[in-house]
Amino acid sequence: MVAVISGFVVLAVLVAAAGAFLGLASPFAESAAVASTDSPSPTPRTVTAEPVSPVQEVEPDLPPVWEPHELGAEPVRLNTPDIDVLDWDGDPAYVTDVYPDEAKALYGVGIIIRIQFGYDVPDEQKALLEQAAVVETSKPLGLAAWSWPDDRTMAFRPAEFWPAYMDVKVKFSWVEHNLATIDPVVKFRIGRSQIFEMNSTKLIGKVKRDGITIRRVPVSLGKSGWETTSGIKAILERYEVKRMVNPGPLEPYDVMVPYALRTTPSGEYLHAAPWNLYNLGYASTSHGCTNMSTEDAIWFFKWAFEGDPVIQETTGPEVDWTEGPGAMWNFDWADWSARSFALP
Repeated sequence: MVAVISGFVVLAVLVAAAGAFLGLASPFAESAAVASTDSPSPTPRTVTAEPVSPVQEVEPDLPPVWEPHELGAEPVRLNTPDIDVLDWDGDPAYVTDVYPDEAKALYGVGIIIRIQFGYDVPDEQKALLEQAAVVETSKPLGLAAWSWPDDRTMAFRPAEFWPAYMDVKVKFSWVEHNLATIDPVVKFRIGRSQIFEMNSTKLIGKVKRDGITIRRVPVSLGKSGWETTSGIKAILERYEVKRMVNPGPLEPYDVMVPYALRTTPSGEYLHAAPWNLYNLGYASTSHGCTNMSTEDAIWFFKWAFEGDPVIQETTGPEVDWTEGPGAMWNFDWADWSARSFALP
């Protein structure tokens, strides 16, 4: 799905000091409680300085298509080991999940192709599955490979983030060779490059679009004991209003939070925190999420793509590779390629 959201009403949010509910009706809101590492409860003032406002408002049009010259010099490039696929005489692998799962959708440069299986896959079968999954791209990738972070997860990525403005398609011949229960449908587009970088020392995040810094965002990250994890993540999903719940026993909360973009399955988000404006850019006081102003959160809600990288440095313990597809970028290339079974 094209993750460009427009034409919505800016919410004027007033949150009571106790972290009261925000009564906002939205098709994105959830009624079920969802565990989160972040709390929007207020924190005692720790600084007296005023927060730094964002600078340089650059919001160019984001066209759904691009010119032919932006797609590379060749119409198709194959990224697969040059080995003939052999028939498999064992049981086909049972496919349980395919990501990304929306054909022809537009994603950020931090997207990762991930196939998950219901059972451990034998090593010999892993090599054949890789060989029978040919990745076609409209631009050169350089180093790129399938890899197995564990025995049930097969994933593909380049050594660096994907090139911007390109088409990606995977041709599977798994069913033909009895390698898996289905041939997944994986066909998507990479849009502009947009990367959000921040660290715990400056607390002023930088949004870089196609290599140019277009926005500076004051943030407040996880406080001691609730640190935001360090490493590369990617935007997974967005909510106009998100219910965040921590049942306790330490600092329990149950609050509706506006303009939340998930970065990890366990509950880290980028989101508006109007109750914490005086700490943005100066102190980390959240329960793990990335707090920002309502204005900045609305900007991300409108302009971010699923798969946009979020890079957080020196913020806390290293993020685990299981924390969403984006976390697989934290494997260095030597480790990633060593986990391939089809590479020489």
